Amino acid sequence: MINTILVDDHALFCDGLERVLTDTKQFCVVNKFYSGKAVLNSPVDPTARLLIIDIEMPGMNGFDVIRRLRLKNKQLKIVILSMHEEMAYSNEASSIGANAFLSKTLDSSALVDILLRTIQGETFFSKTPQPREDNNLLSDREVEVLKLLSKGKTSKEIGTELNISPLTIKAHRRNMIKKLQVNNSTELISKALEVGIL
Repeated sequence: MINTILVDDHALFCDGLERVLTDTKQFCVVNKFYSGKAVLNSPVDPTARLLIIDIEMPGMNGFDVIRRLRLKNKQLKIVILSMHEEMAYSNEASSIGANAFLSKTLDSSALVDILLRTIQGETFFSKTPQPREDNNLLSDREVEVLKLLSKGKTSKEIGTELNISPLTIKAHRRNMIKKLQVNNSTELISKALEVGIL
């Protein structure tokens, strides 16, 4: 039996996922939390082998929760289950120590199969597409975000304009900083101008 912790601010989804896992007779949900802060404020069940967490939750997002959990627990398998499917999210999940980044649109049997394989040590992340050209290192969406950043817009303003979450904007910005090997947004814009992206 795989002792499992669920973290999702939607109680109905959390309860439904618990039923799916319990019905397999291979998982036992030992804790359910409805916010990131709640899971951090409680000691992690020492018998737990798997934690399934959402990204966007009130108070503290799933990425920040994982970063803090990983400081204390390297063994726990962590799977992100999210409605977001942008590459930036998957890259971020991999970089902070998650074991898988999965879509909530997966059917139950596929989800269970991947969870079991994750427990065995496999990882599941979207593969980053290869850049088409040297001057096209950034994705089209990242270039959109970068152009708006260069105009001095905040993550919230960019998110509103592009109809995506501010959290996605921040993930895109971190990925761009990493790709262009700079340290902050100011250097990012300067480097983008230098190499002809802007």
